[in-house]
Parts: sequence; structure tokens; C-alpha cells
Amino acid sequence: MKKSLAYKIIGIAIVVLWIFMIAELARRTHFASKEVEFTPEAEKDIPEGDSVQWMDILLKGRKAGYAVTRVTRVNGQREINERIFLIVNLMGSTRKILSTTRAQVDEGFHVRSFTFSLSSGLIAFKVSGRVEGKDLFISMGQDGQGEVKRIRLPAKPMINAGVTQYLRSRKLKVGRTFSFPLFDPISMTTNPAIIKVVGKEEITLNDETYDAFRLEMSFLGKPLIFWLDEQGNSLKEEGFMGFTLVRTTPSRALDGLDSSMRVDFYELSAIEVARELENPREASYLTVCFDQLPSSMPIDGSRQILDGEIITVVKERPPFAASYTIPHRGGNIELMPYLMPEALIQSGDEGIMAAAEDIVGGTTEPYDAAKLLMEWVFENVEKTPLVSIPDAKQILRHRKGDCNEHATLLTALLRAVGIPARIAVGLVYNDGKFYYHAWNEAYLDRWISMDATLNQMPADATHIKLFDGGLEKQIQIVGMIGNLTVTILDYR
Repeated sequence: MKKSLAYKIIGIAIVVLWIFMIAELARRTHFASKEVEFTPEAEKDIPEGDSVQWMDILLKGRKAGYAVTRVTRVNGQREINERIFLIVNLMGSTRKILSTTRAQVDEGFHVRSFTFSLSSGLIAFKVSGRVEGKDLFISMGQDGQGEVKRIRLPAKPMINAGVTQYLRSRKLKVGRTFSFPLFDPISMTTNPAIIKVVGKEEITLNDETYDAFRLEMSFLGKPLIFWLDEQGNSLKEEGFMGFTLVRTTPSRALDGLDSSMRVDFYELSAIEVARELENPREASYLTVCFDQLPSSMPIDGSRQILDGEIITVVKERPPFAASYTIPHRGGNIELMPYLMPEALIQSGDEGIMAAAEDIVGGTTEPYDAAKLLMEWVFENVEKTPLVSIPDAKQILRHRKGDCNEHATLLTALLRAVGIPARIAVGLVYNDGKFYYHAWNEAYLDRWISMDATLNQMPADATHIKLFDGGLEKQIQIVGMIGNLTVTILDYR
């Protein structure tokens, strides 16, 4: 039972993994609070020839994968190809993950078009886009063939995979800061990036010593460090959660991958607590103390109550009857975003709408309909860890996934029948630890928690919400891992 339950709540740890691959391995950045243009000086000639950079990926000192970035000239413009391959242990099973980026950029490294993909077996996610003037036209989904979305850009951006090549074209010197707008293909947002050259030091790799520039940045409150040689080539990159990238050769990159499963990625993200809870799925009251309160912590005064750094969670009590019948007719502008389709929550899709209507039948009472939808997702989506971007249409088709897939599909089904719904992300207790987890909230004149992976409505009180929102919000988890300490004060 413990293993079965653990499989049900593994999802957020996996989302952290792919976020790490995108945001950490594909050239890290610091997101500032204001728009930043490209640093204007091009003090070195931009490298004319093709280039290739190979990096070993180490997890806690063990080789877990490799990354290779190639820059070539194609039809008078630069083409960047980046491939990241990773083998990780997730609860005793090995998962092989591959992400690829292909981008065309101009002489100033502004992105013109790109394709990004992430695959780990069952489901392959793909997003593609092109820039025309200050407009970005993007399509995302399993096959990259979804509805085209237009995004207005504040400035022409760079893509992650082009950052190293950009730095090769700049003169490195201690004290210099580089800034540029960076496009993230997952959240579909453009953010400022700031990198500072903080010093120069010797670094030894594979018995060879280099004079290297040390560059630093902060990513979601985490210090990130990397070293470049005098030509701007990457030598070593230190991240968090035990990940390190080290310069290597093609033959070394493809050899020596460690599949011994001695490091479990799922356990790396867990938060141990001294007090063990009995029957946590029955908990209706929980009080905990955080050593530092997450800035995103939502406090609604009913389910979650804040007193200093102490959080009290009280499981919602009936009645759950809403004053409206489905579909919700609006009238509250703040609820409108929770009734609308999103890029990967396609509540307006004909297949999702048909499935939702079939599940609820003629039910018009919101609580009854929400419970029917939750129970259907619990019973019909196989609990298995996936490393992918949750896509409601594909989840409905394949009917497999972890907590992210359950929460994403349930959100789409709820919205499809006219019940305002959102994804909640936070912690849930299991077997002496808190794990990162995703569940749902449905609006029934107040937000009511529901967990399709555990078949709970409302969810037990060990569900501590850190924030609500989609994938663009879940990246905040990365900054929390390793930083949070939780002490259980009381529960019942």
C-alpha cells in the first residue's frame, strides 16, 4: 500500500526534474523584475565556424546523462541544436529522458524559430514557434500541432540553448554583467536574464588545468555557478539537488552512464519530519511550522490559517452545496480564468467536453458533478510516473500518469461542464515525509480541495498548498527544494 500511494504522489518530483532539464541544464538564468535588453557591446568577433560542446551530467557525483550543443551555419543564419539525455531512478525504476531544442537565430542571437521536444517513452511533448516582428506564433502539444497562439513580445528574445554561444561572442572580464531577454518555450513567457562575471580562477578537469572565468547568478533563490574558459567555452556548471555539468568529449559523454539506481530522484525532493502520523489520509486538522515561510503561501482564512510561521490546515466541512447550477454563468470576473481553456488544459476540446458530459450525465448540482468527475479520473487513469508535460487531451487518450496528469485532466473536465477549477501545488504527507504534490480545487461558492490521485473530496489536512496555477507556477518548486524544513506541531 505504501508503494502504491507513493506512486500516486510522485508527480511533482518528476515535474521538478523536467523543469530542471529545461531551466537548469539548458543554460541557467536569473529572472529580474524589469525588462532587460541585450547587452549592446559585441567586443569580440562572433565565431564564424561551427561549434560543438559536450557536457557530462552528474547527479551526486554519479554520471546520469549528457548534454550536447551544436551551432552551425544554415542558409546564412545560425542553427542551434541541443540534446539532453538523462537517466534517473524513480522509486526503483529507471527512466530515460530526452529533450531536444532546435532553433534558428540571427546574427545577434535573437530567435527566429524553434522546436522543443521532451520524451520519456509513452508520451512525447513538442512545442514549436516562429517570431515575426514582435509577435511570436506558437503551437504546443504532443505533436506540436495544436492551436496556434499569438504572443506579443516586449523585445526580440534569445532561447536557452543559445546563451553559451552568445557569451562566446562577448569579451569576458571580472565585474562585467551580461543581460538579455530569454524565451521559455514551456511557460511561453519572455524574461530578463542577468549573468555576472565575479572572478577568475584555475579549474582542473580530467587532469588538465584551465584559467577560467567564474560566472554567477541566482535562480529562484538558488546560487548557480559556472566556469568558462578564456574563449567562452563552458567548462563546469554547478546547480542544485546535486546536479553538476562537466566538459567532456563525445566518446566520454556516451560512455559510463550510471544506471545503478543508487540515487533516487524522488527521495531527493522529500522533506523528512521527526513525527510520524497515523492514518494521515483521515487527518482533518494539521498544524506545522516552517523554518521559513514560502512567499507564495496562500492563506484563505478557512482551510489554511497563518499565525507567524505556523500554518494550520483544516479540512473543509459540509455543506458543499453551491448556489449555482452547472454551468456556472459567470458574474464574478475573478472566476473567469478558472472557466476558460488553457494551452494544455483544453476544456473546450470536443473530446474532453463529450467525456465530461457523459460522466456527469444529467447532473446539474456542482458538488455531485465534481465528485463524479474526480472519481472517474481516479478509476480510469492508471497511476504510473511519467516524465512529460501534462496535456489534458493526451491524458484522456492514454489514461496514464501521476498526480500532474490527474490534476490537469480533472481541471479540464471540471471546466468543460462549467465548474470553476484550478490546480493546487504543495506538499502532502506520506510515510514519515512530505512530498511535493498536485491536486485540484473546485469553486462551490468557496474553493473546495479535491485529489483525484487519492480519490478525496475534500482532501485530507496533510495537503499543504504552496501556490495554485499551471506549469508556469510550478517552476517555483525548484527554489524551494532543499530550503524547506517542516515541523509537525499537532494533528488529528
